[in-house]
Amino acid sequence: MAVKTLKKYTPTFSSKAIIIIIGCLCSIHSMSLAQFNGGQLVSEKFYTEIPFEYVHDKIVIQASMNGIEGRYLFDTGAMCILFKDSAQHGIKPYRQIKIGDATGKKQEAGVVLIASIQIGDLNYKDIPTLNVEMFEGPFKCLGYKGIIGSNLLRFGAFKIDWQSRKMIIADSYQTIGTKNLAESKLSVNKQQSSPHLKVKVNKKAIKWVLLDTGSGDSFSLNNQTAKWLTKKKAIGSPGYQSSGTNSHGAWGAGDYQTKIYNDLNLELGNNVFESVVVETTGGSSKVGMKVLELGDFIIDYPQKRFFFNHTDPAHHLTIDSFGIDFIMQNDQFVVNGVWQGSKADKNGVEKGDVLTDIEGANIRDKSPCDLFLSLKDITQNQDTLTFYFKNGETEKLKKVTLSRIVF
Repeated sequence: MAVKTLKKYTPTFSSKAIIIIIGCLCSIHSMSLAQFNGGQLVSEKFYTEIPFEYVHDKIVIQASMNGIEGRYLFDTGAMCILFKDSAQHGIKPYRQIKIGDATGKKQEAGVVLIASIQIGDLNYKDIPTLNVEMFEGPFKCLGYKGIIGSNLLRFGAFKIDWQSRKMIIADSYQTIGTKNLAESKLSVNKQQSSPHLKVKVNKKAIKWVLLDTGSGDSFSLNNQTAKWLTKKKAIGSPGYQSSGTNSHGAWGAGDYQTKIYNDLNLELGNNVFESVVVETTGGSSKVGMKVLELGDFIIDYPQKRFFFNHTDPAHHLTIDSFGIDFIMQNDQFVVNGVWQGSKADKNGVEKGDVLTDIEGANIRDKSPCDLFLSLKDITQNQDTLTFYFKNGETEKLKKVTLSRIVF
């Protein structure tokens, strides 16, 4: 079969502090468009309410795939995924495909038909699902059995109710109710039914932008889209540029450069955000959980509708950083990007430097996963931190005190 390159998606994980961003699988190669949208939901009319967790900027639900019960990431930017486990028997892929991750790396992956996926009272049958080894890097720290993606969710609508911490999955948004929520049109792609929304950046329209519950960012701009906006004089020069990224894909860390633009105006339907700080990405432009967590929202796939009102119009969408981007590599935290002109840059922090400690955090006593899960708590209330690094090649030690960048 000829290889056909399709539109890329960039699900990501967590906010940009010195926290690592994780991406999932995003572009499908060498497969017909319709095959990921197979399977069925047993009931035509349906309504169920289930509790969810919201941890590390992620929506997590209890579900079961082929009888494998546990915590599954709820990710509209991905298709269904079941991670391989020694306890699984009788799961054999019916096809191998080449698939790209959020960073652009490509690898073979097996596709299986899951006979039964159970979410609350709902039972889905024969849903095409990727069956892959646990992703590289920090994803293994999160304890997920797999991912519930848009090729399953496409049968109806869902609502996230933040106050009750409940998810409603129903046959339509009319069944759920849309009181006090502003309506926008969606586009649902043919590859894996991922939902996309029109947005405006500084009054300039961009279509279509991925609505990605798998992303812990607020809003990210594709690098090429940022160039186009610059050419159209909708945005100016970036405030910072990094020599790398802290984004992890399924097959490893990203190697593209990122730029930071500040003081942008962002419009999502009737929702307006001012003085937004935006990071560019090597994947598609996307709206992530740092926006969606600001109000209840509904996504209706069949009727292609999105409902959302943010509850805090004055909320400032920004990025927290000390001017360095980390990745998790061989159970170490390695600098993969330094913001040009930042204090980290001026004090000689380089790509490849290995983090050995943070003053007052005693990270030498933590396992890699314990450190990953606690980094946000260690850094979020600190305006100044002292980092200890070891050069990746010479092993020379350096101590650097950095301040949080204020936009």
